[in-house]
Amino acid sequence: MTVPSQTGSKPLSFDRLRRLHATLSRRVAQRDVDNILQVGFAPQRTDRTAINSLQSLPVTAQFDVQRKLQRVPSERKVAPVESVRLLDRRSHCYLQFDLQTDVLTTGNIVPTGVRVESGEDYATTSVVVRWTKVVPVPVIDTIDQAQDPRWRWGVLCVAHLFAKHSTATTAQARVERQNTCGVGPESVRGSIIARGRVPGGPDISLIETGLDRLWLSGLLPRPNTPVLLPASEPQLLDWISKGTDGTFLGDGLTQTWRWQTFYPELQIDSLGRLRHIVRYQASEILSSGYPFGPGSSGGVLVAGGIPIGLQIAAISPDFQVAFAQSFDVSLRWLQNRLRATALHIVHLII
Repeated sequence: MTVPSQTGSKPLSFDRLRRLHATLSRRVAQRDVDNILQVGFAPQRTDRTAINSLQSLPVTAQFDVQRKLQRVPSERKVAPVESVRLLDRRSHCYLQFDLQTDVLTTGNIVPTGVRVESGEDYATTSVVVRWTKVVPVPVIDTIDQAQDPRWRWGVLCVAHLFAKHSTATTAQARVERQNTCGVGPESVRGSIIARGRVPGGPDISLIETGLDRLWLSGLLPRPNTPVLLPASEPQLLDWISKGTDGTFLGDGLTQTWRWQTFYPELQIDSLGRLRHIVRYQASEILSSGYPFGPGSSGGVLVAGGIPIGLQIAAISPDFQVAFAQSFDVSLRWLQNRLRATALHIVHLII
């Protein structure tokens, strides 16, 4: 039995978005798999009349294409409104949802400070973390407590920077500050102790180094800095439907951006199929240089002071549009990989 979705039934969830994405992706395979590259979800467009229906959802189904075709046979055309049936796991009835659609031309997505170097390649890092494996989790209120050896310290980067290194060996990296942070060393060295699969993800890695090195180099303002909570599921779902804007921190620079699209899954050449990807665009076109150019992978996306995720790729050749993997996926994986009882973001490097 199929019934309309009801208002107040919390229509947006990651599970529903994932299943909507799977259904729409199957339709793409039947329509125009050569031209339609990806399916994602964007905030509702304000220049369109909202669907006056109990079955509507507060997002737009976005179809990314290589080029917009002038003449498209009806059987291959993306309808202005796509209807999708989903099984409701509570009632065991099918719910029908209506989604406004949009078609967006996209380009070639390529993997893209404080600079992190590994051999001849480099990326950026903007996130300092600490973690522990003990229970109960040690308290850090003072500088002395921060030096508790049960806490370990490091910075986050992307996994694809170290794709040339075997996962069976421990790779080394050099973290170099790009801005003057004090009189300490300009760079610190560390070991890559965890990294996602390339391809396959998540596209995150952890470079362990010492607390003293981070502090003396100026990469950490003080050892007992408060914890920064990453974007929660309700916050992400709200931004998926309403959009937001914020700041990108990376390579000693800041860049304002605005939210475009959320992809439950996104296929990127050389990185594989990655979960929970946010697409965003620079708010202003730079007079020189690229806002999200090569080497900026590993920078952090921030909205209202809340860390969202690490940048992993951008669209070439202009690098005005970029992609980040949200922390709700990558940090959960990293904490499990470390077998940590706590993993905290403690500082965003500007």
